[in-house]
Amino acid sequence: MKFIKKCPVVILLISIGVLLTIVGAAGRRTIYADQEYDPLKKPVLSIVFTAINDAIYPWELFIHENQEVMARGDVQETEELSEEGSDGENQPGEEGIPAITPSPSPKPTPSPEPTPVPEAPLERLEPLRESTHEEYLNHISADIYGDAGTKRAAEYEFATVDESYFDDALFIGDSRTVGLRDYTDLSEHADFYCETSLTIYKVMEENFDGQGTVEEALSNKDYGKIYLMVGINELGRGTTEDFMEKYTEVVDTIHALEPDARIFIQGIMRVSGKKSNSDAIFNNSNINARNNAIATLADNKQIFYIDVNEVVCDEEGNLHEDYTFDQIHLLGAYDEIWKQFLLEHGVVE
Repeated sequence: MKFIKKCPVVILLISIGVLLTIVGAAGRRTIYADQEYDPLKKPVLSIVFTAINDAIYPWELFIHENQEVMARGDVQETEELSEEGSDGENQPGEEGIPAITPSPSPKPTPSPEPTPVPEAPLERLEPLRESTHEEYLNHISADIYGDAGTKRAAEYEFATVDESYFDDALFIGDSRTVGLRDYTDLSEHADFYCETSLTIYKVMEENFDGQGTVEEALSNKDYGKIYLMVGINELGRGTTEDFMEKYTEVVDTIHALEPDARIFIQGIMRVSGKKSNSDAIFNNSNINARNNAIATLADNKQIFYIDVNEVVCDEEGNLHEDYTFDQIHLLGAYDEIWKQFLLEHGVVE
């Protein structure tokens, strides 16, 4: 008791340290899942301070827990509203063709060719099931869509283009897109709104290095192509449904802000086999499940799904060990492979 009275500041600091240690440990698989941590070199509470650098604050742990509990009910409600909203939609080609007035000429006039009805965009696929409670608790991204979306998206025949194709392009993404910007010459043609640790949950609010927000960018300039690559940082958060709901909202918002632009949904780049086999969260099973989900948004008219994993992964489907320095990001020299892939996946009239 005497020590407490004499050293209240020391006791307070110790108490804060213990509290932050508890918060850091509790948030390791949720809000701090994407924070680098070495238990042999750093105390657990160091995670809290590195996360604050990324604008992730300790009290978000409690907000996150409440959101996760509510999310499952929100997903079900969203699906019910989606089903209700699908009733009564107009089908293309229901309106009649106006009658053609006969020509007074004695010779019959050939009827004009009917105006072709544009092919309707592909409908968005519904999930085959919901994530289970066990999958949610173990941070498993359930593959609730299967590969129907990726197969359908792959039916589109892309064209090879040159660098000028990207003169009206906007790239939005996380640290991997930062690498594409820094280690290729695409930034000489396109605009880049990318940031380390960016997530789909922050993409519309982020102020990108003083450039402003995505909404401001779309308001100030007309873009013909918009590329989106996020998803690796979100793997430890929520369910496939949560991620898909927010991803859909972002894509639809971008489309509403720039309706004439083509949106390219880029599949989340996988990690190396070494990383995938040793990490319960950041693994290729979780990445593949979420890629199968976002691929269903492609309508092959305005929204397209492309997957750079086709050219940066080995025969087992893992990020090629020789292409990465940290099992997650491409070495600068190999961002050229990504650029070449984009050049071979253009959409032209």
